[in-house]
Amino acid sequence: MRIAIAFDGQYASAARNMLSSLARCLPPKSGVRISALMTDDSPSADVVEHAMSRGLDLEVVRLRRDLSDLPLLRYLTGATYARLFLPELVPDDVALYMDVDVVLMRDVTELFATDLGDRPLAAVRDMWRPNLHEALAGGSNGRFAPDAPYFNAGVMLCNLRQWRRESLTERALDWLASQDQVPVCLEQDALNALTHGRWIELDPRWNVFPMTDFRDIPPEAWPPRLGTEYHAYRDQERRAFVLHFIGSRKPWRHPYPDTENLRRYRHFTTPTVEDLTPNPVTSPSRPTSPTVEDLTPNPVTSPSRPTSPTVEDLTPNPVTSPSRPTSPTVEDLTPNPVTSPSRPTSPTVPETPPLALTGGGGSATLPAAVFGYPNRRDQDKRPERRKRPRFV
Repeated sequence: MRIAIAFDGQYASAARNMLSSLARCLPPKSGVRISALMTDDSPSADVVEHAMSRGLDLEVVRLRRDLSDLPLLRYLTGATYARLFLPELVPDDVALYMDVDVVLMRDVTELFATDLGDRPLAAVRDMWRPNLHEALAGGSNGRFAPDAPYFNAGVMLCNLRQWRRESLTERALDWLASQDQVPVCLEQDALNALTHGRWIELDPRWNVFPMTDFRDIPPEAWPPRLGTEYHAYRDQERRAFVLHFIGSRKPWRHPYPDTENLRRYRHFTTPTVEDLTPNPVTSPSRPTSPTVEDLTPNPVTSPSRPTSPTVEDLTPNPVTSPSRPTSPTVEDLTPNPVTSPSRPTSPTVPETPPLALTGGGGSATLPAAVFGYPNRRDQDKRPERRKRPRFV
């Protein structure tokens, strides 16, 4: 069994974290071989040593291609195109490709039991852009059915024998070069356009986006239906087999909201990554905003020194029976502003559902260079039509 990942120097820390989660989920003596496709000359020894320390069999494969003529988005690097070259970089007939911005909670070798037949790949329908005719609206010319699914390429079981038969790599490069505008999701759009109707849809738990982590951004940039289906998204995240941190905001960089998904990611983070990337989000035991106890002194003192005179102090006999107070005290009438340490007055992550989307239930358009899926303002400002990439 072959697993392929792709990264460069900017994503090396993410690769180490992904490999840690992979090692935790693989069964003993799984026989899995890992090909790490690298698109630059950055050092890889630390990633190899990290994999070996986790008992993984990993080899580094350098992609010797000139990718400078291919379009990019602001937060992506040339490593995003490495998956297109799997048929020539990996000798196997079937390989499982995964992005490195994922964490695994289940043994992914189960996916190799999928019968691909003559289908080019198996993947999960995209949570953010589920429909093909909407995802490729700029270049589909209405040729896709309204309900045709669109997949996310972050987790793909690839039938490389079929890719070679169909020359899928060359056809994807041709498709990218033929577009008048830069495709929103680059090679993922190309693969969807060329394989529509011929790929196998996997259980959605194999590629779950942390949708609820986007609640702290403006509502107009929220994922589709987040305002109305928050709890459904949260349930999906908790049952995920693979959690995929899409978009430009990554959990190994800051800022990132202190959420359950972040803590699941950090469960596999090595000390080296945390030392190099400070995170402004503190642990749950130290809330980021001060509580009432931090701001005001405790008005409740011991019973022997009440903070304000009670009704009993105004009567001749100051001593009353503890079991029969003559009248309610000031403490009885004034609620104590100091709460229990286990229930801070200003929780860092509210659990109540957010307000409904201000723009309706349709797909939200993200601002440039922000958090979720890209839009056309995120595209690199290059000529609309491009030449074919030079191969060296």
